[in-house]
Amino acid sequence: MKNIFLFTTALFLSLTASAEVRYLKLSKGKAIAYEYLMARNGAPTLVLLPGVNRALTSEDPSVEILVHAGWNVVLPSLSAHPLSLQGLSKNEDPYFTQDSTVRSDSLAKDIEQLLTYLKVERAIPVTLSYSSALGAYMDPKRFPHIIETVPMGTAMEADPQAATVASLWENWFRLNPFMAPFWIRQFRDNSYWLYWSAAVEANLSEDPEFYGPSPRVREIKQGYVTITRAAEDFDFTKWDFSKDRRTRDFVFAENEDAGRLANQMLVLKNYLATGNAARVVVVKDAGHILPTDQPEIYAQVVSLLAATPQQEGVQFVVVKENDNLRKVRWQGRDALEAWMKQALH
Repeated sequence: MKNIFLFTTALFLSLTASAEVRYLKLSKGKAIAYEYLMARNGAPTLVLLPGVNRALTSEDPSVEILVHAGWNVVLPSLSAHPLSLQGLSKNEDPYFTQDSTVRSDSLAKDIEQLLTYLKVERAIPVTLSYSSALGAYMDPKRFPHIIETVPMGTAMEADPQAATVASLWENWFRLNPFMAPFWIRQFRDNSYWLYWSAAVEANLSEDPEFYGPSPRVREIKQGYVTITRAAEDFDFTKWDFSKDRRTRDFVFAENEDAGRLANQMLVLKNYLATGNAARVVVVKDAGHILPTDQPEIYAQVVSLLAATPQQEGVQFVVVKENDNLRKVRWQGRDALEAWMKQALH
């Protein structure tokens, strides 16, 4: 037993020591940053899709736990994320400065292109909030199962008050059908710019190298505007799961924001209406950013769902820190519906 412990510890240290950010050039002005941690040849690969701010990294405790458990892990950034900009030459303009048509499906294709380059065959995408908008567009034949973690219902759900104000303005703009498309586009992009400018400047005031040495500040802000714009029309609460030939598991946070949770319940109800099998896991004492709020239980839940096949019907469980998930006791649909009713009131 001691020798096994020493071997796995040495393997883990070797993996984390060799982890480094790499870049795949996709086209002129377009690169994607990633880390690829291989624990075992032939093992399935978890593709931990990024959140809106950044990708998970090999330094995140949840990732360390998954690698230590024997999973191969790919950690992709989005092609418009700050880290991906570091894969461009100094005088190379990012692609999104010349292209305002980037949408979620094209960001999903970037991830697929990366996985093709890495020759990853047995991959399980694991979304994280925003990246549900990517997972929805990934090829279901190639990725027949997805683990949805705190999925994003709509792009504006994080700030319902701002969404209401924006809707009022846009309805006013539509009184002029000729100019409305231009005005709405300008209004949205200006709102995104103001939000991300403040967020980026706040991070830089705390740490001038928050985005690395010599950050391309204006382009970082433009990248975040691109990422936000890409998902602005995505509405997971109205997704037609009957046409989406893949299975899903869902992971929710007990302390989720009420608006987000309500949207997540709509997504789940629509999915269950198709009759597809599903496992639903609720993590106690966790907020929206699950991998950092509860890294150990997050990693254990993802590992459990990825390692064990689904059964027919609905399985539901509430888990907490220090639970032994090898002995998890699944409940059925009645227990899930009772939890949903309680959570929404």
